[in-house]
Amino acid sequence: MAPAPAYAGAWLAPEGGQQIWTGVAGTRGDISFFEGSAYLEQPFAPRTSLVIAPSYEETNDAQQGWRAEAVVGVKHVLFRDDDIVLAAQAGALWRSDVTPECSQGGIELRALGGRSFENGAFLNVEAASRATVGRGCGAERVDVTAGSHFAGNWLALGQVFLDAPHQGEETVKVQLSLVRLFDGGGGIQLGLRARVDGGPEEAAIVLGFWTSGDDD
Repeated sequence: MAPAPAYAGAWLAPEGGQQIWTGVAGTRGDISFFEGSAYLEQPFAPRTSLVIAPSYEETNDAQQGWRAEAVVGVKHVLFRDDDIVLAAQAGALWRSDVTPECSQGGIELRALGGRSFENGAFLNVEAASRATVGRGCGAERVDVTAGSHFAGNWLALGQVFLDAPHQGEETVKVQLSLVRLFDGGGGIQLGLRARVDGGPEEAAIVLGFWTSGDDD
């Protein structure tokens, strides 16, 4: 269950901050589920921002019930020019769904890279490593986002999410969505997500709301 990645990606959010609120509803085999997540980013220095990313999942399966996690961290831009940006992020991690051998608290380290193009397209790649107390309790994640602006205020997004926990099965999910951007900032996102690694089918609808501290 990966938090929804921000449009900002490796780039810092606007000076007034950025928030992305996402809801996902779908089925996993015979089980229906709902995910809610947020990405909150607030710059406090020219190259540095505070990032808060909580997420929550609830199913109709009495045994699985619900689970949640949150990351609170600091992102710092290491390099940037007109086209390329490289950043690093370190944060505290909390998870509810852990085994007795693993602690709920830990750390997440994330490397981020972005490339923008003259035609309004961009590519953002993020690789994260998670560690908690206990043998085999960590995980690695990779998020890849490709986007392109078209027809004025429209943005098309294609995303791949790889989650590789040290305990449990690896998952790969693909998401395609459209975002209608508002002139004053923010936007509305609508998309489809599916699991593509050969595991249980997981078709879902994605609805997101993007807001900015600079909105009117």
